[in-house]
Amino acid sequence: MKEDKVLESNVTVLRTPLVDIEIVDEDEKNISFDIVDSWNTSHGVYINNDENHIIEATDYEEKQIRIRTDSLEIGKKYYVKTSVPIESRDSDEHLFTYGLSTEDNTFAISFPDPNDEFKWFPEDFKKGYKMFWYDFNGEAPSGTKAVSFYLIDREKEYIYIATAWIWNIHDHMENYESAAEVFTWIV
Repeated sequence: MKEDKVLESNVTVLRTPLVDIEIVDEDEKNISFDIVDSWNTSHGVYINNDENHIIEATDYEEKQIRIRTDSLEIGKKYYVKTSVPIESRDSDEHLFTYGLSTEDNTFAISFPDPNDEFKWFPEDFKKGYKMFWYDFNGEAPSGTKAVSFYLIDREKEYIYIATAWIWNIHDHMENYESAAEVFTWIV
């Protein structure tokens, strides 16, 4: 297991240029978390989805929110609260991504979803199958509490939520939005 590089401990807000992120419970009480360095090592931007036209991102930052599972109650609903509304962007195996873009900035945040196969295809699983670790869900409608989650067990010490943002984008915003999303696909 890779050792986390802790950037800040016991904080209640991750501040980014586009959106601030908090973790709150059902009563709006803040949950403390750590901010750790990203594990991502690849920062290419595929221009027009062309593998022969990749440029290296230069103006970006990435951080992970690390929540201690011992700070959460099993089964209690928690929210990822944002200072401005974010919207659903994309998904891949075992995670889904939300984001926000402005004139020349884009932000992405990905949420782990270890039980996605069970939720999508419950009939394919044996009758006694139980979900594990934690469960993240996109809420409808999107907004400042677009994502909720709850803890299922304490097998994992931490829950990680990856974030990335890129700025000084002058052309190809859609390609940079995709790149920021992929930067967060590390959970």
